[in-house]
Amino acid sequence: MARRNCPDAVVTGANPPEDRRARIRLLEFQLEHLRREALHLTHERHRLTYSIAGRIYDALRPLERRIAEAGARFAAPFRKRKPEAAEPAASPPPPAQPVAAAAAIPARRLLLDVTTTAKFDGGTGIQRVVKEIARACHSGARFDIPARAVRCEGGRLYTANAFTARLGGAETGPDEEIDIEPGDRFLTLADSWNAFDELAPLFGRIRTGGGEIVTCIFDLIPELHPYACHEATPPRYRAWLRRALLESDAFLAISRTVAEELAAFVAENRLPHRPGLKIGWFQCGADLAAPPAENPRQKIAAAVAGETPTFLMVGTIEPRKGHRIALQAFEALWAKSVEARLVIVGRRGWLEEAIVAEITDHAERGRRLFWFDDADDGELSYLYDHSRALILPSYAEGFGLPIVEAALRGRAVICSDIPVFREVGREGALYFRVNDPAALAAEIEDFLTGLRQPDPARALRVSWAEAARRIVETIARDDWLTRLP
Repeated sequence: MARRNCPDAVVTGANPPEDRRARIRLLEFQLEHLRREALHLTHERHRLTYSIAGRIYDALRPLERRIAEAGARFAAPFRKRKPEAAEPAASPPPPAQPVAAAAAIPARRLLLDVTTTAKFDGGTGIQRVVKEIARACHSGARFDIPARAVRCEGGRLYTANAFTARLGGAETGPDEEIDIEPGDRFLTLADSWNAFDELAPLFGRIRTGGGEIVTCIFDLIPELHPYACHEATPPRYRAWLRRALLESDAFLAISRTVAEELAAFVAENRLPHRPGLKIGWFQCGADLAAPPAENPRQKIAAAVAGETPTFLMVGTIEPRKGHRIALQAFEALWAKSVEARLVIVGRRGWLEEAIVAEITDHAERGRRLFWFDDADDGELSYLYDHSRALILPSYAEGFGLPIVEAALRGRAVICSDIPVFREVGREGALYFRVNDPAALAAEIEDFLTGLRQPDPARALRVSWAEAARRIVETIARDDWLTRLP
């Protein structure tokens, strides 16, 4: 069934009335989340206004504004003049086509762009994918074609020896400039929206030699669920995607679900793209690389001590992750005297003020509710090993890496019933209705009583080495899920 051309559309089957009901439920959930955020911020504003700190801030605001204005006036002559922004609904003009571009020839070498991650590693999920794929490609394993990490600087390509050395690669010495060769495939593996202007001059030169540009896409959440994102993200993502469609010969998604969503979204919205655009997919890996901490911090150990069953949530605190759904489900269980603990691991994200306040001020905080925003890999492994199950109540994801991590550790998974979780969890997870805390509570209770026991061995298990091999084989063998006209 065609996906409707509207934000936050949810397509779960071939039943239009059910689709509409699902979409209404999602919109109601988002509205309630935003209402709580607005109410919380209103209370905070009033508290600040009538506090000593608020009075001081009011006195300093005019000075702060004058300093900012003075700084802006000083910096203005040094800034490059930016072109006027296009109308939101308008598509950007097609880029100039490469001069004397050759027809694509069979792939001979894969260049993995790591430009942004090599410059700054903030430890994000995307950067983790970049590092693990680069590590696998520089492990000494043989692939269909050579694959190596590269970085761009000043419109030129360089080796990324310093970057791969930190990952355990054998390359040594300073980074050296490398030439573009016939048949190169250039994969923008990192967050290319942060470096597209820097990378674009390379694209024409690569195509002139019969090469191709492949863009990695992690999800379509800013397009399909814009209200789940920071307000600055959707317009920026929208501009990047439309430009990438014109510059890329192929897209490689981190799941089959995202690949299918991209193909449908481009076709149904009639977005301009390069003729014969290829769309493929791979699946992220997970390795038990970090052993459990032998001596975790006392607060970590205390969260899973004793016989009370512990349920783990892993992920940034943001609207689509469903932390409030999990909290409401556990509140219902605690009200019925069900013994269970909820341990949350993740940093603060955006639109999270209200739910963070609910967690930190909760009566069960430190007893049956725990939140760690600073757990390292060893401590996370420790928490996995001492938990009964992983909880994933998200309503939108690009993959669902914690499912793979939990399965590798033999831990059960209870997750919301969305397509990508079905792809990753397969028959090895328990599924509950999206954004329904009562359904989650019932699933947890059935799990605790033994009525429903998922088999983690039946969930997807992919190593990073296998993920890297899938990427190289898809590109080297020109083996894609679909090709657009």
